[in-house]
Order: sequence, then C-alpha cells, then structure tokens
Amino acid sequence: MLEYVFFDPRPRDLFISQVHELGVEISLKQKGEELLVLLPDDLTDDINNQVENFFMATLDMSEELMAEAEGVESFNVTGVEVKLKNGESVMASVDAMILGKVLSVLDFDELAQFVDAITQAVEEPDYRPICKRD
Repeated sequence: MLEYVFFDPRPRDLFISQVHELGVEISLKQKGEELLVLLPDDLTDDINNQVENFFMATLDMSEELMAEAEGVESFNVTGVEVKLKNGESVMASVDAMILGKVLSVLDFDELAQFVDAITQAVEEPDYRPICKRD
C-alpha cells in the first residue's frame, strides 16, 4: 500500500476527492496525529503520476495550515517514511526544500527504493566494495 500522510483533514479531504475521481480505491487510517490515506501500490504509471501531483499540490496547503496553527511563517521540514527490517515504520525529518528538489527528478517509487537501500545498508552493513556485490 502507498501511504500519504496528512496532519489536517482539509488537505487530506481535498486529496481524497481528487484521487477518488480517478477511480482509485482509498483506505483511511489514523496513527496518532497522522491522518493516513492508503492507496493500492499497483497503480498505472499515469494514475500514479496524477496522484503524486495531487499530493504535491496539497503540501503547500498543509504547510500553510500548520504554520497558521503554530503561529509561524512557514515550516521547512517534511517527513519521509522509513520502513525498518522489523516491520516498524518511522518518519525521518527532511528539509522541505531538499525533498522538493529530490521529487522534481524522482517519483515516489524511486524515492522509496532509494530510502530502502539506505535503510538496508544501515541495518545490514556490507563492507565489501560495491564492485564485489551482487
């Protein structure tokens, strides 16, 4: 399942309505203060790109709402979900500008593969040279 995390129901509901128009099955889950929208991970490339565009559009709205609630001008941190070997998921704080740059050249699947590779290297270090690995 693909997880999209929101902290305010307004951008989440906008995202849900946009994704629902594409005919995508949606599941909702709440984990603490996180409002999760779960989508199947077998979306076509076209649908996946549209969903990613919808999500990116809601990030600005989410940032504005959070800043307003906290009484600050803006937030410069966002989160990337990291799935650990033991099955747990944690959120890694990432500078929003850096993540925006990364997502301008990688799609969410590519970012997930990148994060998974780093996570695996940390949890299961392989000290052999890269050229000696499979």
